[in-house]
Amino acid sequence: MKKAIVGILNNPAVSKNSHSAGMVEIVSRLFEADIITHLDDWNNYDELIIYHGTNFRPGSYNIMGGLNGEIFQRAQKLIDYKGKVNSLDGFQLNDFSIKRKIHTFDNFKNIDLINLPERDNIVIGDSHSISVWPNESYTISRNDGKTLHGFLKLNYDLSHYNNIIFYFGNIDLRFHLARQSDPINATKDLFNRYIEYASKYNCIITQLLPVEHESRKIPQSGQYKKSNFFGSKELRKELRNIANEIISNSGLEYIEWPKEYLNEDGDLLFDVMEPKQSVHLRPLFYTRNYKKQLNLFNL
Repeated sequence: MKKAIVGILNNPAVSKNSHSAGMVEIVSRLFEADIITHLDDWNNYDELIIYHGTNFRPGSYNIMGGLNGEIFQRAQKLIDYKGKVNSLDGFQLNDFSIKRKIHTFDNFKNIDLINLPERDNIVIGDSHSISVWPNESYTISRNDGKTLHGFLKLNYDLSHYNNIIFYFGNIDLRFHLARQSDPINATKDLFNRYIEYASKYNCIITQLLPVEHESRKIPQSGQYKKSNFFGSKELRKELRNIANEIISNSGLEYIEWPKEYLNEDGDLLFDVMEPKQSVHLRPLFYTRNYKKQLNLFNL
């Protein structure tokens, strides 16, 4: 059965510099599906999976640049399509039509909702978790905006997975730990609890990313209380070192970011981050790709 990933509001991102494309690649590989656009013949496929990328939220239809002809072209291709259609991200054409007051597609039937394929192995983390997904033997649970503090409160039973990779903590470091009355001890407490929980399942832990220079522009969607971060760069670097030392001394397997990702001041290089305003790595420098890139760019 031939499957394809499509979007209606936009074509799925494919740029090797785009964080959203990083997730589209994971979706494509887990479903063994091609990524196609409005220029392709959708009826060449037995099943379409609607997925717009990391920025789409169900029921929200804000479109950069507004409505355009390509959106209507993709919507019409969906109506004319003869095969099976599923929605991974919650997009519904009729809901879009009603909320944007188009009314051309109000009566389109509800699209079945699906989840990512299950695997015996899993990556669990916040939006950064895309960067440590290794291969198709792992599914992924991406929890955008979830802090490590918030995740530990949930205390999930993960015993049914064979292998688990965790990647939390960058949000805590950027916005929350430096605001505590005793940031150093707050960091120690949080990451010691993290290790205690992860040790129950012998998880692989991902160390925190290096702190980037404060001149980095961050979009409003990446801010907290209208701030790009809390605490000085020096303090956040100190807290990162404490957290990473706890991880490296835990006895658990861990993922460490290459020293080549740092400039001479120990800041995260902007060159390894998304070119646009973002806190994320570009896919070229994800763990599954970075060895090749280090050679290519002589980093």
